[in-house]
Amino acid sequence: MSKGRDVKSMNSFLKWGIGVIAMLQLVGCGSNSSTGSEQPNTNPRTVTAAALQGNLTYQDVLEQGATIHNLMMTDDAKQIWVGTNSGLYSSVGGGSWGSLSTDLEDYTIEGWFVDPDDPKQIFVGGIDGVLHSTDGGKKWTSVNKGLPEPANISSFVGNRQGDEVRLFAFVSGEGIYQSTDEAQSWSLWQPMDQEVFAMDFDPEQDRLYVAAQFSLLYNEEGQWKTEEIPGAQQIYSLAINRRTGTLAVATEKGIYEKNKGEWRLLDARSPEKLIVIASGGEDTKWVGIGESALIYKLEDNRWIKWNE
Repeated sequence: MSKGRDVKSMNSFLKWGIGVIAMLQLVGCGSNSSTGSEQPNTNPRTVTAAALQGNLTYQDVLEQGATIHNLMMTDDAKQIWVGTNSGLYSSVGGGSWGSLSTDLEDYTIEGWFVDPDDPKQIFVGGIDGVLHSTDGGKKWTSVNKGLPEPANISSFVGNRQGDEVRLFAFVSGEGIYQSTDEAQSWSLWQPMDQEVFAMDFDPEQDRLYVAAQFSLLYNEEGQWKTEEIPGAQQIYSLAINRRTGTLAVATEKGIYEKNKGEWRLLDARSPEKLIVIASGGEDTKWVGIGESALIYKLEDNRWIKWNE
C-alpha cells in the first residue's frame, strides 16, 4: 500500500474516531465470563454475493469506501467482508475484491446480518435506514416501517433464535430499535441518551452489549449495566468469538480477552494499533484492522498480515 493511500486511510479512521471512545464494528461484547462452549453459528459459511466480479484491489476498496466501519471473516477463513461509506465489499481470492452489490455503493454500511439458516437473506443498516435482500444481493428492498425518517442508523446487528430473526438498530438521538419479523416492522426497544458505536447480541446470555459514548454496557432485564476493563481508557471496537464465546475488545493498550470473569491483555502484540477487531475462522482466532487500514489475523498466538 502506498504511503499516500496509507495517509488517506488513516485520516479516514481519525475522522471517524477522534472525540469518541469507540469505532463501529458489527461485533459484540459481554459482561460475564465465557463458558468456552460452542456457540450458534451466525456468520455465513460462504459469500453469497450475487456477482462478485473481483475487479478491485484492497486499495481500490479503501479509495472508494473512504472509511471502513466494520469487518467480518467467514467461518472458512477464506474471505473478508468490510462495510464502508460506499457499500459492502468482499475479498474473492487472488488478491482481488468485489462489491456485494452496485446498488449498495450509494449507501454507508454501518452493519449487516447474513441469516445462517438462509445465507441468501441479507440485511444491511446505515444512515439511510435498513435494506433487505432475499436473493444474495441481487435486489434490495427498503424496510424502514416504524423507524424515524431519516433513520440515521450508526450501529446495526442481527441474530437468529430458532424461527425468529432479531435485528437491532441504534438510531442516533433516540435509542435502539428492534425488529422480530425480518425487518418488516420496527419499534423502539431501549431509549439511549448517549451515542452507541458498536453493539452485539449474545444468544447464550440473551443480552445486548454496546460500546457507548462513555462506557461499555450490557442490557439485563431492561436495565443498562456497566462493564469495566481494568487499565483501558479507550475502546475502539469489541467482538465475541462465535465459536468459543470469548469476548475481546480493542483498546489503546492492545487486545483484551475476557475468560472466566477476568479481563486479560493478550501477550501477542500486533504490528500496529488495531482499531477494529472481529471473530476469525478455522485456525484464525481474531482478525483486525490497524490504523494504516492493513488487515491482520491472530494465529498460533501471533499477529500476522492477512493475505489471501
